Amino acid sequence: KKDTTFTKLHWQYVGPENISGRCTDVEGVSPRGDNYTIWVGSATGGVWKSVNEGVTFEPVFDDMPTASIGDIAIDPKNPDVVWVGTGEANIFRSSNAGCGVYKTTDGGKTWQNMGLENTHTIARVVVDHSNSDVIYGAATGHEWTHNKVCSLYKTTDGGKTWEKILYLSDKAGVSDFVMHPT
Repeated sequence: KKDTTFTKLHWQYVGPENISGRCTDVEGVSPRGDNYTIWVGSATGGVWKSVNEGVTFEPVFDDMPTASIGDIAIDPKNPDVVWVGTGEANIFRSSNAGCGVYKTTDGGKTWQNMGLENTHTIARVVVDHSNSDVIYGAATGHEWTHNKVCSLYKTTDGGKTWEKILYLSDKAGVSDFVMHPT
């Protein structure tokens, strides 16, 4: 085992507190520089934001129609633009459906629904590194029924319209994907 600067660092709990269970995603603004912002999505506790590396967290999604979060994506070109896919995609007896994809352009002060309301679960959201109007959303679909909304979706107009770009069947949703950085 090679000793490095990080060898002796240990994990420690930094919050957030009282978020009703499972955390479904944690995102940090990158590159960090002077920005120490961390975003946390939870299964039934909404979205939380820390501007001090996790010392304190504030809820920023409480006024939205769902508290079930599947994924968070920070726009690589603007850290105040954050996309949230609602509906926890860890499907089991206590998971909750969501109601689409939401976007903030002011660091979480206000949110706007950007579509995909009928998907119920958005497992992954990715903003294209070269074009902030191109966003992908992976939908596992309705939890206990076959449905035609389980798909990989793509928008090229910042969420005004969405296109299914991968659909296998009404029994196979998309729960994860990765994109090559270029």
